[in-house]
Amino acid sequence: MKDVRNPFRLQTAESIDSDADFLRLFGHGVLDLLPDDALSGRPLFIRSAPGGGKTSLLKLFTPSVLQHLVAMKTNDATKDLFIKLKGLGAVSDHGANILSVMLPCARTFPALADVGLNPARAKRLLLALIDARVILGALRAILVIRGLRFPDDLGRLSLVAPPDDIIPGLTFPAEGVTVQRWAELIEQRVADLIDTLMSPDGSGPSGHDALLSLRLLDANCIHFDGKPFETRWLITFDDMQKLAPSQRSALLEVVVDQRSRSTVWLAERFEALANEELLANGVLSGRDHLVIALEREWKKGKFEPAVKLIAERRARMAAESAGTNAPDAFAPTIEADLEAPAWQEKTQAALSVVRRRVEALAAAKPQYADWVKSRVEIDGSLRHQLIKWRTLEILIARHAGKPQQNLFPELLSAKDLDDKEEASERGAAELFLSKEFGFPYYFGLSRLASLGSFNVEQFIRLAGDLFEESLAAAVMRRPTSLSPQRQERIIKDAFDERMKDLPRRARNGRAALNFLDAIGHFCREETYQPNAPYAPGVTGFSLSMADCSSLYDPDTRKTRPDFAAFGDVLTTALQYNLLLPDVDRPRPSGRVVVLYLNRLVCAKYDLPLHYGGFREKRLQDVMTWPTLGFRPSRQERLLI
Repeated sequence: MKDVRNPFRLQTAESIDSDADFLRLFGHGVLDLLPDDALSGRPLFIRSAPGGGKTSLLKLFTPSVLQHLVAMKTNDATKDLFIKLKGLGAVSDHGANILSVMLPCARTFPALADVGLNPARAKRLLLALIDARVILGALRAILVIRGLRFPDDLGRLSLVAPPDDIIPGLTFPAEGVTVQRWAELIEQRVADLIDTLMSPDGSGPSGHDALLSLRLLDANCIHFDGKPFETRWLITFDDMQKLAPSQRSALLEVVVDQRSRSTVWLAERFEALANEELLANGVLSGRDHLVIALEREWKKGKFEPAVKLIAERRARMAAESAGTNAPDAFAPTIEADLEAPAWQEKTQAALSVVRRRVEALAAAKPQYADWVKSRVEIDGSLRHQLIKWRTLEILIARHAGKPQQNLFPELLSAKDLDDKEEASERGAAELFLSKEFGFPYYFGLSRLASLGSFNVEQFIRLAGDLFEESLAAAVMRRPTSLSPQRQERIIKDAFDERMKDLPRRARNGRAALNFLDAIGHFCREETYQPNAPYAPGVTGFSLSMADCSSLYDPDTRKTRPDFAAFGDVLTTALQYNLLLPDVDRPRPSGRVVVLYLNRLVCAKYDLPLHYGGFREKRLQDVMTWPTLGFRPSRQERLLI
């Protein structure tokens, strides 16, 4: 394995060399996102932004990894994972129940699309190349699961003819070595076709009309030592976004229409989707296939416990690698709060300021006398008292801003106050205090999980930045726990670090960053109002479903280049998880799409991490934000 001093830096499945280490680091919470029948034969589309965990999920089901898992089934680090996979039917106490062939789509397929073949010919060659890789991968998988070597032991394998099918170039029965030569010949002929400078239509292998490899696997046509090798097959395609649009469409059509008994999983980033698919209503599952959008599934309360487990496993590996110097758990390194003695003086000073302000306000408006009295009598820590007084200030500002109904206002009781005070108002109070008095806000494990914004890699990178500081402290023989203010500084710096190369990585990346900046300033203005009308704050905006549809309507895009340009920027923001859509929300004005900021962006603009606070906007109001930015209004707001 590569450097394990800080295992949080091992952010991709490819960077973890050992199957045993991969299993020890794997967070099994992602398995809770899969349907119970995920291995039943229905094609499963797995979608996410970059870093969503798709490749790690596919790697988990590869033969060598499952083989290691069965061997480690009683290990404390992997037994829960084993139980979950056993529940899915992937493994038993005695071995793997499925065999997987994993195909990365970045190799050769995209280059084939650039050759310039007619569409029918291009599709046939694509399917032939896939068939060659699937069949050869299946032979390899059988040898691995049997503890044999590839290609040395191919002689123990053979292929018999699939019923009613002919596989061009193969004569049945075919020995394993013959099949290997056939697959390598297809690879070579496709490579020659890609490299040729001549007219390619008549060159290369003959091509296939269907995924013949799936039919072969369904019919148990692979024999081991002369007998049919019976198993359940899982064929996985990784990085589908690397395919040309025509290749992706062709493959999806064949996989769904062919209805194989073998299960097919197709993993892709959101950037593979057409514009209208990104804002589609629902998950687009059908009777013949399933679609899992990882970020959407994580929202159902499963993300925080899953990433906490991932963090603890990586911290434990660091301790085992570094010995006694490294912290052996992650949570204690960031378990800080503002109740500690070091914060008492600052809290007392803030409490005095806020209390004086509220009492002065109430002195001029006697109807709030009972509300103030209830705060004077309150018990609890200084921090608790401070938040209660600041909450009262918000509620008085909110009540005072309403049109007066009577010439002589009624006195308001303490019960009235209790009825009005909710968690959202207390959340706004905490946020306002952090901004006014400099209390840290972005610290602790729960908020770190929120800052992950339902993206596993984003969480791991943030946690890795924090853990790196703890490791450095351990080397210097200093305390490894990070103060709240240090955590917040690291988290705020992370935004600039993550976003600096977006213009290089993404089409319209610069415009997307400008768009985020405008949204951030808009949300901050809406959030920091004295009466906190959208407590605890605003972290997004909505557009009508009709407006969103117009952005991607082909006829509108032709006649309105401004619509097309804004739609492209919005697409980039969605593809890279910068905005999280909540689609088809009912509102009095009609159905809307809510576009929430990635939570790391919220930290950049001092916004809360809650969901639910958004403002409805018209399309014409936001279309200029990527180019002209947000223009603040003159409404009253807090000094920030």
